[in-house]
Amino acid sequence: MLKTIRARSIIVVAVVVLLSTAIAPPPQVKACPSSDVWTEYYDCALNQVGEKFRGCDCSGFDWGQLSGYFKEIEGCSCDGPGCNITWYKWNGSSWDQLSGPPSPEC
Repeated sequence: MLKTIRARSIIVVAVVVLLSTAIAPPPQVKACPSSDVWTEYYDCALNQVGEKFRGCDCSGFDWGQLSGYFKEIEGCSCDGPGCNITWYKWNGSSWDQLSGPPSPEC
C-alpha cells in the first residue's frame, strides 16, 4: 500500500510539472496608440538622425538614432482628420517644448 501511494504521488508530481511547463503563458496584450505617432530626431543643424513610428494598427519601426538635439512629434488621430506637430529641444536632462519649428543652433 505504501508503494502504491508513493507511486501515485510521483505520477501526480510528474503530471503537474509536465503541465506547468507545457502550457505556454498567454500572449502579451499590446495597447495600440490612439494616433499614428511619428517621432523624428534631429541634430543641432536640423539634420534628421533618427525616427520612431507607432501606428494605430500597432505597427511600428525604429530607424537611426533615437535621441538628438531637437525632436518633432507628429500625431494624427486614428478616428478622423487632423494632425498635431510639436517640437522639443533637449536641455541636457529632459525635453523642453518649443513654440514652433526651431532654427539651426550650430
